[in-house]
Amino acid sequence: MAPPAITVTCDCGRTGKVQYGERFECECGRAYTTDDIPEADYAAIRSVDRRYRRIGWVGGLAFAAAILFVALTQPFLLLAVVPGGMLGWFGFVRPVVRRRHWRDVQALTRKWKLRPVPPRG
Repeated sequence: MAPPAITVTCDCGRTGKVQYGERFECECGRAYTTDDIPEADYAAIRSVDRRYRRIGWVGGLAFAAAILFVALTQPFLLLAVVPGGMLGWFGFVRPVVRRRHWRDVQALTRKWKLRPVPPRG
């Protein structure tokens, strides 16, 4: 799993995504470095991101196992299980999981204030 990217928003309003430790140079001439972010904070975000990705994989595998079980025992029920499962996942479970993930990440990043760094050279 790739580490989560950091979204940097310039004072002019443009945004860019960079990895931890990289430098973002805006079109307006300002540059931002993510080295100012504490390593412990970024490690906590990686941990949260991994946990929510695992939740998605486990949920997907459980749904696949349920479909396989139904397909092998009562194939006609697939007409109800597949649409019902997808409706449940995309309509109810996924929005809740995404909201929680967003809230957990926001709680960890709220105190970050990146300032422009002097240009290279």
